[in-house]
Amino acid sequence: RISSEHSRMMNDLEKHSEDVLASMREAVIEALETKRRMGHYAVIVEDGKHRRVPAEELGALIAAAKAK
Repeated sequence: RISSEHSRMMNDLEKHSEDVLASMREAVIEALETKRRMGHYAVIVEDGKHRRVPAEELGALIAAAKAK
């Protein structure tokens, strides 16, 4: 049986994990927006392969990241 303390710790860990993921997503979006404004490309991993994304295509990538 799981104690209430263990349950609370798991809930806290889940909340912390969600906060970390949200912070990472915001940082990536900010970096992609900077690259787009500067006209630089980005390199992403898609289906296990590296792909170079030209600055002109970063807007769609940013929109997809914001939608998550």
